[in-house]
Amino acid sequence: MKRLWVYILITAVFAPWITGAAVTAYADENGKEAVSYDQVASEDEKAAAQEVGVEGMKPVYGADVADGVYQVEVESSSSMFRIAEAELTVKEGEMTAVLTMGGTGYLKLFMGTGEEAAASDASAYIDYMENEEGQHTYRIPVEALDQPIACAAFSKNKEKWYDRSILFRADSLPEEAVLTELPDYEALEKAAKEKRIAAMKAEKEGKAAAEAGEEVPEAEAVQTPVRPALIEMEDGEYAIGTELSGGSGKSTVTSPALLIVKDGLAYARIEWSSSSYDYMVVGGEKYFPVNEEGYSTFEIPILVFNEPMPVIADTTAMSTPHEVEYALTFYTDEIMSKNQTPQAAAQRVVYMVIAIVAVCMVVSFVTKRRRNFVK
Repeated sequence: MKRLWVYILITAVFAPWITGAAVTAYADENGKEAVSYDQVASEDEKAAAQEVGVEGMKPVYGADVADGVYQVEVESSSSMFRIAEAELTVKEGEMTAVLTMGGTGYLKLFMGTGEEAAASDASAYIDYMENEEGQHTYRIPVEALDQPIACAAFSKNKEKWYDRSILFRADSLPEEAVLTELPDYEALEKAAKEKRIAAMKAEKEGKAAAEAGEEVPEAEAVQTPVRPALIEMEDGEYAIGTELSGGSGKSTVTSPALLIVKDGLAYARIEWSSSSYDYMVVGGEKYFPVNEEGYSTFEIPILVFNEPMPVIADTTAMSTPHEVEYALTFYTDEIMSKNQTPQAAAQRVVYMVIAIVAVCMVVSFVTKRRRNFVK
């Protein structure tokens, strides 16, 4: 009986350890220990990742950066892993950074992939610290600047590891801090943008060919564009109250926007507060700017009124283009005359100024002629 109680006691003490080990390790077909990745997010659970950096970047290591503490810009491959600010410390060729996150949705980080994190000991994880504002911060090692760094983040809600990639921008440091010559990033970014736009235009041409009944490669096959919403108004141009939500909150669109009615279908001309948007995606269809200069402006279909309509806008404000999710709401009770758009108002001001200048010139000319006549 004593032995039985001893066995029961041993089982109770070691059961949690045995169960935990069973979750993380098992024997594969060859009898070798393998790892279970139940806590690693699957591809279906991940949002589309964006590339960080730009082709032609070269790694900048700690030996090429002067000792000091610097504010540094960090690119992230996921809009769900937003870094509000980062402080880089360089000492004797070693670099570390404190990341201040834009949210509190992650409990720990791991410098590597999610699978590597699941297979690693907990001592390799980097736990968050709270700053005075209650934000989550992490101190991480930085192997190099201008080089993508694998970083897995453990979601508090999903309780799974998500693969991320981050990149510290060397050109965001003070010029005197970088002891090596950097490539011409402006030229690299321009070349990357042109290459990307050319690829997107080729894709759009392939889509047009498919819609025209021409044979196109299977890789270029696309879904049929969604139909714009019907609107009981005569064809023409109007103005409509428009609200933008989503993204970082820094971008805006002009409201009211131009409302275009064609064959009883509704379209909108959206003008952004930035010139850095190179395309929009609405209902799976890509739309390119209708202007070449000034703020990015797009003509897109209105799919629904009086409720948020999901859209994607690709911004080139960073070194590599990033697709950002937004929502546009078009209010039917705020439909008005086209003349009430800000663009129309600005145009009227311009015309008024031109008219005033013209009148002044005429008055000046007549006055001068009268003076000459009197003499």
